Amino acid sequence: MKRPILLAFVSATACLPALAQEDWSLWETDWKAEAGLVLSPGADQPALYRLGFGVDTNRALDNGLVLGLALQMDAQQDHPSRLGFSGIVAAPVPGTPAIAGAFSGLARSPGMEDDGARSVLQTAYLYAEGGYGEVRLGRDEGIAKRFSQGAPSLFSTVSLHAPRLDPDGGAIVRTDHDLTGPAAKVSYTTPRIVGFKGGLSYTPDADVRGLDRDPVRILPGTAAYSISDAGEASLSFNHRFRESGVRVRASTAWSRADVDASPVSPVTYGTVETLSFGANAEWKDTVVGASWQGSDNGLTGRPGDYSAWTAGITQSALGFDWGVEYGRATDEAAGVEGESWRAGLARPVTESARIAFGYRHDQLDFTADAASYPLGGEGIVIEITLSH
Repeated sequence: MKRPILLAFVSATACLPALAQEDWSLWETDWKAEAGLVLSPGADQPALYRLGFGVDTNRALDNGLVLGLALQMDAQQDHPSRLGFSGIVAAPVPGTPAIAGAFSGLARSPGMEDDGARSVLQTAYLYAEGGYGEVRLGRDEGIAKRFSQGAPSLFSTVSLHAPRLDPDGGAIVRTDHDLTGPAAKVSYTTPRIVGFKGGLSYTPDADVRGLDRDPVRILPGTAAYSISDAGEASLSFNHRFRESGVRVRASTAWSRADVDASPVSPVTYGTVETLSFGANAEWKDTVVGASWQGSDNGLTGRPGDYSAWTAGITQSALGFDWGVEYGRATDEAAGVEGESWRAGLARPVTESARIAFGYRHDQLDFTADAASYPLGGEGIVIEITLSH
């Protein structure tokens, strides 16, 4: 981490009590509100929603350093068995333990649960940004999640790269490398140089429940575990090649953390390591890309890996965005394989409203030592998103 920006950030944090005497006309504040509604006629959960409200306030100092504070509160209603993407996807056969992967959060469990609608303070961090890069301190996404690059999608809440809502509870494909959720952390990102940008983050304890990632969720029948001392490193690339006009976006990330399990756990956990890649290419009105993610799920002495990949293409024509995406995932700990695809079209209705209409398919296949729950399905999906 660059010493000058770190010292500036520490100094700025120490001066926070003096903000009461600040001239707030020197601060710039941006407010953000967003909402998403997913309608899936015939699905287990035919109507789901996501709401978000955030604020970012910052001040530029005379030396060019920008100091700021960002807050984001989100709320949603998701499938009851798949809150925070984690959840129960299989029932253990008699004589086998209930197992949950430390990274995927997918589990074999003898019972279902329903926590209803939830709200979470997703982000609350201080930041300092200057010529040496940016430092953040507080509740925030890990650097692997922030830099992740997925295949293009028409959908923002039911995409395969970073799913937020799941009408039938059977979508287990995910490639956005979210290990620590919104837990408090410190992160540093470099400036972008010749298209490249690097980043590091450290999370002492991933003990915070998020809407899209829930590292501390204890599923019925499974042993408790905790994730700590999580380190993440990521590199991204974003560049437009003038001769061809093609813009390439890509990223890779690696993360590692300690997993401490309850003494009564029927399986052994150690460290969890995860690796991911993703890239897409954009030219004229076409975007094509793919992503992959693999993790050992923190389990030792038994098969337990989670892996997923996605591929997709979108094309703008006749006033609409057209697209299709496909993905597969395997979770050895839960004893399940998943196949998902989406196809449809979308278009903006106003400057702040967009509607996507399509067809979704989510199928789960179970190994010999796992029993099936009635999850997964297919059908029409309508997604309405509002932003301000």
